[in-house]
Amino acid sequence: MKKPFSAKRFLASKLFLFLGLIVLGFLIFSFGKKFLESREIDEEIKSAQDEIARLETKNEELGSFLNFLGTDDFLEQEARLKFNLQKPGESVVIIPARDEKEANGGAGDAGEETASGNPEKWWNYFFKS
Repeated sequence: MKKPFSAKRFLASKLFLFLGLIVLGFLIFSFGKKFLESREIDEEIKSAQDEIARLETKNEELGSFLNFLGTDDFLEQEARLKFNLQKPGESVVIIPARDEKEANGGAGDAGEETASGNPEKWWNYFFKS
């Protein structure tokens, strides 16, 4: 004779344990996956906020530079550099560039090779008069 179906017996069976473990495993897997996705999204949000802060700082720097471009000091500086203008009463002094012979301390004849490497220049500086 077959025993009638009872809930108490089903809950104590190996089949219920097996099905419960499968459901529990599925839930753990699902929650773990959602947790990792949430963590990745949080990292993306943080990197986006860092990028926003960096861009805001750069925007402020560019704004202050733009304000400088509109000042009289900048216009005067550019006029002096690009158009060689000067204020009344100012005089321009031009300093001639030194030629290669003077740059080497007057050493060397006209036929001697003047282009030497950096180590050789240091050797000459410390050990030759």
